[in-house]
Amino acid sequence: MIVLIVVTALGIHHWEKETISPNNQTLNLHEYNQKCKLIIHSKQPKNTSVGKWIDNKITEVTNGSEITLKDWFAVYPHINRTSPPEGWNAYLIYWPEKFNLTLPCSIGGFTMALVGRKSGESFYQAALINETFPKHETECWDGGKGRWLELPPGKAYFAVQFIPTANTTWKLTVLTPTKTWTDFRDYHIFIETPIELNATCTCPIETLVKRFETSIKAQGFEETELWTTPGENDCFKPLSVKLYRRGDEYLYVEFAQVKGLDLVRVLMVLSEDEGVVKAYAKAFSAVGDEG
Repeated sequence: MIVLIVVTALGIHHWEKETISPNNQTLNLHEYNQKCKLIIHSKQPKNTSVGKWIDNKITEVTNGSEITLKDWFAVYPHINRTSPPEGWNAYLIYWPEKFNLTLPCSIGGFTMALVGRKSGESFYQAALINETFPKHETECWDGGKGRWLELPPGKAYFAVQFIPTANTTWKLTVLTPTKTWTDFRDYHIFIETPIELNATCTCPIETLVKRFETSIKAQGFEETELWTTPGENDCFKPLSVKLYRRGDEYLYVEFAQVKGLDLVRVLMVLSEDEGVVKAYAKAFSAVGDEG
């Protein structure tokens, strides 16, 4: 379960003609003209919404083997654990739709708007788990300790999304919010529905990345200098990591290939404070920093 804690607890409008991928590989014209969308090849359970909130584990089933990505995070305020977390709230809204930043082919993930009037802490840990014999877990960095970082006060729109890149079977848990906001003292704020489905994206990830970037720029965002050079680790390989600016707004977008899985993890952070974007991006980046 992804835990929200302040502890006491494309449609693309248009794109430019482009036939070169981010890796300088020539794209087939048919591939480029394909609309990027998620295709689900199996029947969805009733009363579930694939493509929005899902739990922190997603498993790929291939030829009898099961490999799981565990992608876990939490937010903590600097307060007495028994006191109300004043000034810290999370609004459970699917904000990419609100800002026309919906990511094509997303099988789901986690999105929220975080508001903190005081500084807080973040925790992020990721691992790859071989669910079949012999069972084995690979921590992505720091010997399994995870990453603790300071979060400054301010408002941030935060999202992690997952894109399947091959037609295969996925096991995951769909989360249905029972309320639209939480002060983090709540624990049971979702209805959990485990599902298994076959899903894939209709276009190559290189095409999707390029089209999404063009859509971002079409809304007035311009690419600006990134503060670091993302590095590869035992679980993730960066595909595209960029920072955009539109007036007072900053948008961080990170695409990272999950090693050993037909899956791409996408991190997006939007805020009117560059320092807030930088802090959240650094805290929850899959690939980490090199520079």
